[in-house]
Amino acid sequence: MVAAGEVVVQDVPEPTIVEPTDAIVKIAATCICGSDLWPYRGHDAVHNQHMGHEYVGVVEAIGSEVKTIKVGDFVVGSFCLSCGECEICRFGYPSRCIKGGFVGGAQSEKVRIPLADGTLVATPAAPSAELIPHLLAASDV
Repeated sequence: MVAAGEVVVQDVPEPTIVEPTDAIVKIAATCICGSDLWPYRGHDAVHNQHMGHEYVGVVEAIGSEVKTIKVGDFVVGSFCLSCGECEICRFGYPSRCIKGGFVGGAQSEKVRIPLADGTLVATPAAPSAELIPHLLAASDV
């Protein structure tokens, strides 16, 4: 989004592993959240943001320190980045993680996810195509 009410489609570079705790996820499904509509409607400032923070997909690459997620896993991604290790995360408040932040850019083919171990949750098996849209609700929890 480049301005309130102005959404554009842009070619962007392929995401890459930047930090050893990163993962690259190929998006299988994504959606628009109510909070995406705030800047679209002009209620929040727009800073040429890459939209999308509710997503599911398949892990294509992981950094050297990622332990709980592996390449090929189907994952549900949280809207917030979290380490999963700090005191705040351990007490069950990952949206307030001291290392965290918020995901952006999931309205793309692939997205880089920092803090992959605390942010992504692998499903037990690859879901059916019919189930995939239903998993999106879990990305906003």
